[in-house]
Amino acid sequence: MKLTNQQIEYVENYIISKDIKWYELQIELTDHMVTSMEEFWKKDPELTFHQVKQYAEEKFGRNGFKAIEEERTQILRKEFRKAQWKMIAEYLKFPKIIISMLLAFLGFKASFYFDDPIRFVTILFGLLIIVSIPVFYSFYSNRKIKGKRFLELNISHRSLTGIFGLLYWIIYLLGSIKESIQLHSILILPFCCVWVLVLLFLITGIHLQKRTVQNITRQYQLT
Repeated sequence: MKLTNQQIEYVENYIISKDIKWYELQIELTDHMVTSMEEFWKKDPELTFHQVKQYAEEKFGRNGFKAIEEERTQILRKEFRKAQWKMIAEYLKFPKIIISMLLAFLGFKASFYFDDPIRFVTILFGLLIIVSIPVFYSFYSNRKIKGKRFLELNISHRSLTGIFGLLYWIIYLLGSIKESIQLHSILILPFCCVWVLVLLFLITGIHLQKRTVQNITRQYQLT
């Protein structure tokens, strides 16, 4: 027995009521629920709508929909990190690695033109915050697409904004080893290398974020 459009809408609203706020999960879980309910109804047409709904929901396990949401979150987070590291690795291979090394070396050499090299490196990392302003703008403008929220897009946003915590600890570390850096200027070089790496994280993250928006818009026909 097939569910009517009204019954399918009821199932969808029921799933949303379980605090499933991500559109792609709402669609997927609704499809699974509807398919499962129709299978139960086919086996026993005497069952009521709410009975087949209960049986179908039990198939999702003890923690139900939220467990699936958590599992999907972990999968998407892992996929995003894998894709980002793959892109970063391309910049650490010949010939692109020459540009990466040159940036780090130029940053290191430029620090000698400042009376306080630590301040110079701090400014370098501060510039990354300015560069990342488009990330915040993108997060604000794309937190919803056509009024719908997507888990995949949220993962890309959170992965990017997590970089700011890293920047804080780098600047903190700079201050804590200030005396050592003043005695051994070569210690500036590792920070310049980290600066390049964080820059690559930002560049690749922004690219992946834009690609995610494009894929979602195309897949769910939200143009």
